[in-house]
Amino acid sequence: MAETGQMTAEEVGGGAAGARRRMSAVTIDNIIFSVSSLVVFIWSAHVLEPVDFGRFALVLLVFVFVQGSLVRSLVSWTVMVHPEDADTRPRAVLGSALLLALGAGALCLAAGGLLLLGDSGLGASLLVVGALMPLLAVQEVGRFLSFAQAKPSRAIVIDVMWLLLTVVALVLIPLVHEMTLLWMVLAWGGTGALAGAWVFVQQGVPRGHDISLTWLKERWNFSWRSLVAASSSATVALIGAGLVAVVSGPLAVAAVRAALLLERPSTTIQMAVATSAGADIARERSDNAGLLAHQRRAMLVSLVVAGLNFGVLFLIPDALGELVLGDVWHLVTPLLLIIGLRVVAMAAQSGVRAALMGRRQISQVMKIDIVGTVLSIVGFVIGAYLGDAEGAYWGSLVGLTLTVAGWWWALVAHLRSGEGFADPEPAAPASDPADRPVS
Repeated sequence: MAETGQMTAEEVGGGAAGARRRMSAVTIDNIIFSVSSLVVFIWSAHVLEPVDFGRFALVLLVFVFVQGSLVRSLVSWTVMVHPEDADTRPRAVLGSALLLALGAGALCLAAGGLLLLGDSGLGASLLVVGALMPLLAVQEVGRFLSFAQAKPSRAIVIDVMWLLLTVVALVLIPLVHEMTLLWMVLAWGGTGALAGAWVFVQQGVPRGHDISLTWLKERWNFSWRSLVAASSSATVALIGAGLVAVVSGPLAVAAVRAALLLERPSTTIQMAVATSAGADIARERSDNAGLLAHQRRAMLVSLVVAGLNFGVLFLIPDALGELVLGDVWHLVTPLLLIIGLRVVAMAAQSGVRAALMGRRQISQVMKIDIVGTVLSIVGFVIGAYLGDAEGAYWGSLVGLTLTVAGWWWALVAHLRSGEGFADPEPAAPASDPADRPVS
């Protein structure tokens, strides 16, 4: 241990070489996680009736909103920038996640029950999601605990398990029962819950006193700001999509959503390398030079992938585009240049947000997240009004460019301020050996 009490990069896990290995592992995990989601989404589009496919998309939207706005923002990101908690009391982290998810699950159960009374086709599916929410939350938090512990291979195990179980379920269920909306939700959510249960093997099962909000209250100074940033972005994005539909029509929304799908290869990698960089900065308590080394590494990988994504967009034959997106492909083709410019713009600031998160500069992150989302959505809406889907995407590019400039301004201002590592929260208490994760 260094005299300052900070862990050096070598002590954390092999310096730059260790950081590259962890970044590669986190990237692989994010790819597996995304592939799992895409498999279910594409499969459901082929086997469900159109109305049930729409309902399944709504179920996933509810789940993603709950996970992203509550579990990921309050627990996953918080523990990632507090690796000492991941090392010494992972059960307390899981206990807080479980209690949050029980509350969210209860709301889903109530909504599902009301919809069931009204003979809605969504009722039974929401009941299933509500019942499975606690273990699905554990699966999510388990991944970030692994990142915080600098052991991303554990996350890979969890996500490979979910992917394989999902494929098996999707193959076997049609052999014994017609694939309906309810069975599709069970195939997706049930296998995710089973994968979540494996987190208890890796990290230990929370005991009675662990299932409380004690840990979350101790980290509330960080987590509530993370919640505001995540929920504001999700809410504004949802409102923005509705406004685009109003000012330009549903075809513009369909084109924009399909265009976002074409960005996904690049954004998946960017999310992975940024997550890895943020976790390493927090764990090493990197100085400014170390922070910039992690950020540059993340940005370099992101720029290479964005360049490849840009090139592929212009090489995709129409036959392949139609196979993936159907008739929507012809709505997207005029947007290919703008899509390519967007992925490059996002790559140009890759790792900046994660660097600030790793330093726990959550107040700055929260403000830029909110302002950046508003700028992008305003660009979407004004552009849609002026030029339908193409105008919407040009407008979003303007908003994104301004946001990228904002992130760099915030990082430079932080580095010049000399504030160093923000640590206003109380130090983690001495741990009980029983709290430590299973090796």
